[in-house]
Amino acid sequence: MSGRLRLLLAVLVCSVLVASGSGTAWALWSTSRETGSSTTMGTPATSLALGGATSSTFSSLAPSVTKAVTLRNPGNIAGTTTTTVSSPSGTPEPLASWIDVVAWRVPSVGACTDDAPVGSGSVSGTWAALPSLTTPLAVGASAVWCTRSTPKPGTPAEASANIVLSAVSTTGTWRSDASRSGFYLNTAPAITCTERDGTAVDITWPTSTRPATTPYGAFVRGTPVGTPSRTTPGQLTVRADELPADGTQTVVVQVLDDAGRPTTTVAGEGPVTRSTDAAGQTIRCGA
Repeated sequence: MSGRLRLLLAVLVCSVLVASGSGTAWALWSTSRETGSSTTMGTPATSLALGGATSSTFSSLAPSVTKAVTLRNPGNIAGTTTTTVSSPSGTPEPLASWIDVVAWRVPSVGACTDDAPVGSGSVSGTWAALPSLTTPLAVGASAVWCTRSTPKPGTPAEASANIVLSAVSTTGTWRSDASRSGFYLNTAPAITCTERDGTAVDITWPTSTRPATTPYGAFVRGTPVGTPSRTTPGQLTVRADELPADGTQTVVVQVLDDAGRPTTTVAGEGPVTRSTDAAGQTIRCGA
């Protein structure tokens, strides 16, 4: 067979295959195209949940706040979750820089208790600048961090901060949308103390945020002092002989329940000092 005849035969065969629409060449091209169009890329994802109350008040009754942070990967590829702290305005609120915070991994939310010891691998800072709770997470996995917040000495009284914790997950150049959750931190109001003749002091506190009929009581180390008051603003008198010991002690004014028992709501607190000498006991405001 001559070369010219072989060339004509090859052209004829190709023409038949293409014209049929069901030949091998078309089948291979069609299969390749369908495979490419059905490819699905994985996407990273993250979720964040905070345990405990959305608002916590620091006082002598609650000198620190312990809160669990749960990070989850609900996506379809593994990733590394990182966190940041901020405020709704984008500018750190003044109280946030006064609150020290330490965070560490725990096996479960139930292990994040007020008396839980700080674990290894902890990070620390303030709520104005907390290092990331960086956590690699497999698909469907979760991790719990325990955070403990403690005011620094000299923290302003009757202050508040709105803290926003954000989390994102990354895999290579992919980045998930941010998951956010917020909470409030507050410090108890300061009482106003006025000295009498050395044997007693008058204590007042703000009551404008509560009904005028709200009952209050004052306590030192859990011992009631003064006479419970329903006045507006709140006021009572503490005598030197009512304090349990000499030295500087904190008077804590608490809201009472219907049975006259103290609740955990602190209306105000502040220091008083008792001294004893040959002339007897005296009390003064402050340390």
